[in-house]
Amino acid sequence: MAEKTTIYDVAEHAGISIATVSRFLNSPDKVASKTRKKIEEAMSKLSFVPLAEAVARARSGIRRIGVLTPFFTAPSFVQRLRGIHEALADTHYDLITYAVDTYEQLKSYLSVLPVTGRIDGLIIMSLPFTENDVERFRQYHLPVVSLEFGRPAYSSIEIDNILGGRMAAQYLIQKGYAKLAFIGEGGQPAYSLHATEQRLEGFKSGIIQQGAQLLEDHILFHEYGMKYAVECAKKLLKPSERPRAVFCASDSQAIGVLKAAKMLKLRVPEDVAVLGFDDIDTADYMDLSTIRQSLDHSGHLAAIKLLEHMSNPLAPSAKVHLSLQIVERHTT
Repeated sequence: MAEKTTIYDVAEHAGISIATVSRFLNSPDKVASKTRKKIEEAMSKLSFVPLAEAVARARSGIRRIGVLTPFFTAPSFVQRLRGIHEALADTHYDLITYAVDTYEQLKSYLSVLPVTGRIDGLIIMSLPFTENDVERFRQYHLPVVSLEFGRPAYSSIEIDNILGGRMAAQYLIQKGYAKLAFIGEGGQPAYSLHATEQRLEGFKSGIIQQGAQLLEDHILFHEYGMKYAVECAKKLLKPSERPRAVFCASDSQAIGVLKAAKMLKLRVPEDVAVLGFDDIDTADYMDLSTIRQSLDHSGHLAAIKLLEHMSNPLAPSAKVHLSLQIVERHTT
């Protein structure tokens, strides 16, 4: 059935033009969500596979693995991509990155990538997907591995963000810091996972467990970007009752706090201590204390696990939990 179904059949079943179906296959974000849903339902009903694309791929002999990722230029995501690339270096697979900037774009990729046959496997990085997406992956036999998000049917590489927040609280309090603060990015988009909120939740619970207190005035959020992190930190560090130590939801924000402290002529860690999260490459150069989550290793594991599922579709799914580690440097 799937081999005989054409784009004309899909268009007729969905009650739309062939040009619209073609646009959906090539630029799904340019098709209205209501129309896109009609096309998806028609393709699912007819078990449609674009034969032209399959023939082109067979002739070219190119093998492709896709990576679906938000925040494409963020250091933590770059390092995960580096780990993926290193794992695939000797496999002759091309790596194609699909950057997600909106919720509509995410839904488009999740709808189209399994259908078109343009990739042999997919790594979904720090993005949610639904049970409907899972069914689509299964229907079109697309192997999938996710990072930081799990579904029982697919392998995933994850960390415990809440535990990471608790580790931060325990570490700072045991170092003798009583007045604590938290800085994170606010208004995280719906298409991404909310790791910042989870790390704050763990930080709060860890402070309570240690018998300490986190003032609401010492919990600040800012827009995405270094300049916003710096301005947010300057507000936090100016008052006479400023915190003694700041836990940041990422190393990028921690670097913003360090810059703000320098602008205010505060000594680190004598006047204010700073703890980050991620352990990006720059953290070592900045001598920043942080919580390491082995970014390169997580990307490498995701790629290896995907290759395993591609070579053996019957291989059982596995949820891999990576450990977190406090890395103490000069800022604490």
